[in-house]
Amino acid sequence: MRKTIIIVSLVFATQASFAQKTFSECYDTLHHHLTNDKDFNPIRDMSDWQNCIKGKEMPYLSLKTISGEKIETQNLAGKVIVINLWFTTCHPCIAELPALNKLVKEYKNKNVVFLGLSTDTKDYLDTDFFPKYKFDFTIVADAYNIVQKIGHTGFPTTYIIDMNGKVRDAWIGGLDDKKAETAAYVRAKPIIDELLKAE
Repeated sequence: MRKTIIIVSLVFATQASFAQKTFSECYDTLHHHLTNDKDFNPIRDMSDWQNCIKGKEMPYLSLKTISGEKIETQNLAGKVIVINLWFTTCHPCIAELPALNKLVKEYKNKNVVFLGLSTDTKDYLDTDFFPKYKFDFTIVADAYNIVQKIGHTGFPTTYIIDMNGKVRDAWIGGLDDKKAETAAYVRAKPIIDELLKAE
């Protein structure tokens, strides 16, 4: 009984600690572990980051797509937003494109916005990447500064943001084998469905 009380107390203390941090502070804690801890544990520390940012308000972003459209994320209130951070020589980023494209296809004409933020230049994407690969997200190029604003957690990183601008889920990294073709879809779909049901 005493052991159970101690475990429950630790869980509440951890949740209270996460609740007090801002979106940026969650990232700062992860970055500190990445750069300073000799006993950095990717599974534990990234899981802590993930739990920390859930429910936090995503920073507002001012974006310009490769087609020239301007997007202010604060104007997307009332929509589910899926953001994917990626770049062209990231193998897991490329491997998960079929899963991400499947999401876009499934939620076409629904209340969901898909944004792909790449650190590559528009010229490179237009001339070298997109003639070979299909990525159906709305693409923002030259997004290094925006990635830094969100928090340079690693690539790929995916965020699902609810209608109120709060992070519902996020994950870092991806697979680079056959499972990558479905993994992001399988993870994101039930979350998006739940958010759309709550409209």
